Amino acid sequence: MGKNILLVEQDKTFLKLIVPVLEGRGHKVFQAETGKEGQGFIQKENLDMVILGSPLPDSNCLDWLTALRATGNKIPVTYIASSQPELHANKERLERELGVVLAVNKPVIPFVFGAQLEGKLSPEDPQSGKLKDFETMFLALVSKYARMLPSKLDDLAVAISKSKEDPDDASLVAEVRSQAHKIKGTGGSLGFRQVSDCMFFIENAAATMHEKPAKEQTALWADVERKLADAKILGEKEAADVASVVNSKEEETAGQEAPASMARILVVDSDDGFLDIVEALGKQRLVEIVRAKTFREALDRACILPLDAALVNVHAEAPDESFKLARELRNLPGYETLPLAFISGNALVKDRVEAAHAGASLYLDKPLESDSLEKAVEHLVSIRTGGRPRILLVDDDEFFANTIALILRNEGVIVRILTDPNKILEVMQDFPPELLLLDVMMPGITGFEVCRMLRQIPRWQDLPIVFLTGQTGVENRLEAFRSGGDDYLPKPVVNEELLTRVKVRLDRARMLKDRSDKDTITGLLLRRAFSEQLAQLLAEGQRNKTVFTICLIDVDKFKNVNDTYGHLAGDKVLAGLGQLLARRFRVEDLRGRWGGEEFILGFRRESKETMHAAINRVLAEFREMIFTGDDGREFKVSFSGGMASFPEDGESVYELIQTADARLYEAKKQGRNRIILSHDKEKSVTASTQ
Repeated sequence: MGKNILLVEQDKTFLKLIVPVLEGRGHKVFQAETGKEGQGFIQKENLDMVILGSPLPDSNCLDWLTALRATGNKIPVTYIASSQPELHANKERLERELGVVLAVNKPVIPFVFGAQLEGKLSPEDPQSGKLKDFETMFLALVSKYARMLPSKLDDLAVAISKSKEDPDDASLVAEVRSQAHKIKGTGGSLGFRQVSDCMFFIENAAATMHEKPAKEQTALWADVERKLADAKILGEKEAADVASVVNSKEEETAGQEAPASMARILVVDSDDGFLDIVEALGKQRLVEIVRAKTFREALDRACILPLDAALVNVHAEAPDESFKLARELRNLPGYETLPLAFISGNALVKDRVEAAHAGASLYLDKPLESDSLEKAVEHLVSIRTGGRPRILLVDDDEFFANTIALILRNEGVIVRILTDPNKILEVMQDFPPELLLLDVMMPGITGFEVCRMLRQIPRWQDLPIVFLTGQTGVENRLEAFRSGGDDYLPKPVVNEELLTRVKVRLDRARMLKDRSDKDTITGLLLRRAFSEQLAQLLAEGQRNKTVFTICLIDVDKFKNVNDTYGHLAGDKVLAGLGQLLARRFRVEDLRGRWGGEEFILGFRRESKETMHAAINRVLAEFREMIFTGDDGREFKVSFSGGMASFPEDGESVYELIQTADARLYEAKKQGRNRIILSHDKEKSVTASTQ
């Protein structure tokens, strides 16, 4: 929840940096330039925090704060000293006598300061720990860049020298522009604002150099070299400032635990030794392991802690209980799409069938190796639908990409970085993003060209695309929209603006996609959306030579249900089956409403023999569901189904659908309430005989 914060500060430049960070976190900010104005706000507003910036034009900050405490006011105060010596000289008094909760010195890195402040505003909030971890990682990234900056400026100097020697070589001046562009974007985003301003001049100069006559080019190159010299001096100063902030934070965080986990995984096993091993592996791989020794404990923890996935041990003496727990987890509100994995030291075929029915995406064997845990976690977290959004970030500046990725990952986003735009289609096939962040200036191909290419592919025509660009002139903004982009963010990136724009685009895209892709009664994919995903499943099977299975399902005697119990009762049947199918099987499996009372399922890398038993289990569950007619009468329903597998039963979507439909007809002909996986009647098994 947002807080009321008073910012007493006379430096307008500092205010421009800090106020957007605080407001971007949902806080209401009151501004006062003098101590007297600040006292007026304290008297009339209900404040949660005062940020006091030194110096004040009308009073000594320490005297002002002493007077505030003398009145008995205990409001939390954050003190921003004008320099490191001032902070060191007064820190003990600020914290012990004057009750300052956070004391820092200028210059501050706005986004890191926001994280520090958040921890003080909500110290009991579980998010505060995550913010501290993020702060540590972000500062480490800033510190690393500070060490690399001198060599980057030296490389730019070499590029400038080469371009001056051969002014007719357009590729050389383009290299100057490219290097300046990268330093501007990355340096500015990490707090090197003055260096970024110098790079802005150099980039623009390089962009317009070819338009100038020779005499003006000479003068412009001289200006470029002066700006580069300024950047080196300013870079040393800003790097020293960064080093002081980092050193200060290292003192504060000494002995604290390191960075935030990439995921929170519930592990259910009665063996303490195994849980210890998994927890140790989790710490190595930045995975938070939530331990549970009993099924009741597992359900309790799932109700309290937000989970990204669950690993359940299959007890050899009572495997059914383990599968029951998985189904109960998926029945909890908000966990309908919770990815599941089972662990077993002695897996039987029937257990694997039960696992598929319960929704297991993975079935792992003991002993569990470190690499297998990491791969399993990455897979489980990435497939959770409706959970963490997936963003593909395409930028040839790897350092800038890592900076943006860190900011997004801290907000729970799954980010894949791509530095070679020529591989974008290949990467998007394996990692279908919900949003694309696309740099404009890249070697070989521009972001605008990549965007135009994607807009010609039906699958990506509605993908939100946000450009990252240092070129914010009118023509560049127009080109971003002409090429099919949805938005653009100027470099250097303001982190709060990045998060806000990304969130808005993701929320809107998800809302529109749900409206266009999902059936309102069943909550499953509509026929068009399912067909698109089935085509992708076919392409994957053809490319990787893997099997997949589909199943057409039809509710038995549905017309009789409508005629006898009413159309509202019929809708309840469709909704009930849709909800059951959504909770069963794996998160990554496809579920759709094919039309009317027909449904369709798709199972990646699974044979029809394996899934036949799992679907029969769902049929058995569905038969036991009790529905109520419009007149209050209770009734039960069943369904029939036909299955087909690629490539055994067809090598095209049309052939597979035709085969599955023929087997569905055969199931109806044999008396309904059964699933047919082959035309050979000896191989068709009814649910009632399972």
